[in-house]
Amino acid sequence: MEVKAIEIYIKNYTTLKRDFKIRKSKNYVEFVTDNGRRLFYNKSTTFSKGLFLFRMINSDIKKFIEDNGSVEPYQDLPVNYYNKNYDVTTNKTIGIDINNAYWSVAYLKGYISDKTYKRGLSNKDLKSVRLSTLSSLGKEKVYKVYEKGIYKHDEVHKYNKTLQDIYNDIRFCTYAVMYECAELLQDDFYCWKTDCINFKDTPKNREVVKELIESYGLECKIEEFKISKRLQKFNSNFEKGVDKS
Repeated sequence: MEVKAIEIYIKNYTTLKRDFKIRKSKNYVEFVTDNGRRLFYNKSTTFSKGLFLFRMINSDIKKFIEDNGSVEPYQDLPVNYYNKNYDVTTNKTIGIDINNAYWSVAYLKGYISDKTYKRGLSNKDLKSVRLSTLSSLGKEKVYKVYEKGIYKHDEVHKYNKTLQDIYNDIRFCTYAVMYECAELLQDDFYCWKTDCINFKDTPKNREVVKELIESYGLECKIEEFKISKRLQKFNSNFEKGVDKS
């Protein structure tokens, strides 16, 4: 259950010397009562309104595993890749971005249902929630355990490999599309970053990339290219072989 004043529950349980568990991140708090009831709080009202997606995703993934078993993730590919021989200062560069990439790949691979897919896209403000529902699959969770209102120890819920494999498969399949585009573009390829590929802007290159992406049932859009300080730093690090993405 979502609550607006989680600190009240924490204070009451501490004062009344009751047992509870709590897990916190920067904007999120999960509070587990002594009878197993779960309370959730998030500083972002938009994120809070999308918590229903976590339940839908968990249900879909559970059903997929029951019906199909575990999966072998696609070949490990980098989230970012850069062509160090491409001269971005002299070439007019453009980008093409896959719309709702991870979410769409998850749907096309059958991990999430049509109902979940459409609900996730029903509001543009749900983007961060969609990403969180997938990235949190199988992640390790650490709860602080309180007994009679006093902190006693940490309780670690180790990561679930089966769930992590599904998330990694979604990621690597997305990067594989980027890789295919890069192969077709050859020397005209500049870089990809997650689900956006940048390349020399010509009508033929635009057509080739768009056609390949759409051949997988994905949708895409043009992204105007502007080299940022962050990308400049990434390029420099990549050339040194220290890409940490």
